[in-house]
Amino acid sequence: MRTGLPICLVLLATGVQADQRAKFPNIVIILADDLGYGDVSCNNPERGKIRTPCIDRLAAQGLRFTDAHSSSGVCSPSRYTLLTGRYHWRSRLQQGIVGLWEAPLIAPDRLTIAGLAQQRGYRTMCVGKWHLGWDWPISAAQMAYVREAGRPGDARPGAAAEVTDSHRAVWRDVFSQPIGGGPTTRGFDSYFGTDVPNWPPYCFIDDDRTVGIPSELLPADLLSDTLASLPGPALPDWKLEAILPALADRACAAIGDAAQRGEPFLLYLPLTSPHTPLAVNVPWQGRSGLSSAVADLVLETDAVVGRVLDALESSRVADHTLVIFTSDNGFAPYTGAQELE
Repeated sequence: MRTGLPICLVLLATGVQADQRAKFPNIVIILADDLGYGDVSCNNPERGKIRTPCIDRLAAQGLRFTDAHSSSGVCSPSRYTLLTGRYHWRSRLQQGIVGLWEAPLIAPDRLTIAGLAQQRGYRTMCVGKWHLGWDWPISAAQMAYVREAGRPGDARPGAAAEVTDSHRAVWRDVFSQPIGGGPTTRGFDSYFGTDVPNWPPYCFIDDDRTVGIPSELLPADLLSDTLASLPGPALPDWKLEAILPALADRACAAIGDAAQRGEPFLLYLPLTSPHTPLAVNVPWQGRSGLSSAVADLVLETDAVVGRVLDALESSRVADHTLVIFTSDNGFAPYTGAQELE
């Protein structure tokens, strides 16, 4: 179970010209993963030692909601509620999160905020961590070679600790097919991200296709409580550190492209951080001065928020965009949160 309260900040669109007031504003929803209320300096100015200037800028220019609450203290149900407006216990998920290779949690006919925006003429985009299930094209016979791969000492079929030709054949068949039930079937025009960054498949997904075909097992040195937590199919040379910058790149590009189209857009940006993997890029390593990878990752996350705000400015749509920054819950204990306190 995660701990800590979520954050909710809103930057209100300002300075809108008269001819723009008749148009719907653009909407950007940034959902941080495992970022607690007091982990940003605007909410903890006297005691907090993690400095988040970009998130603080958002708060200073807009509104802070200091009594906002996530529907759940874990990942999938809070995302379900944000996207559907329903209590998560009205779904099949009564506790916990959507498991590895599980089916979609959002029913096909359930209206989401993206679907509602589409009805109003919005271009809808999702970039980041989905973790709401897919219709994975994996047969019962193939599942052992996908689910159990990389588990040493397991005698079941497909449970080898090293990848085999049988694994590669199954993975090639599975990951060369479209993956159903994802964001583009739940109201989004486009999607780019990693389903769960610390779970397989260790690759990006673009709309409903993996970007490349995983052909290796994730190296054992990348498996731990604070990095990737489950073994499984991976692209060769997959780097956990590359995930967050790639999401920032795609989000900024999506803003620029949508702005050029001249139609209102909704960007849902569920970040993979500061949740595990605590894979901090070199410029941010040690930057917090707190000897804490999770604190350093908060700073890197803050920089991503800054990039998104800058992209809105450079695309000349900032004055007609509603930005919502929020989170689901605070750090998990195994990240070293208690030592950080």
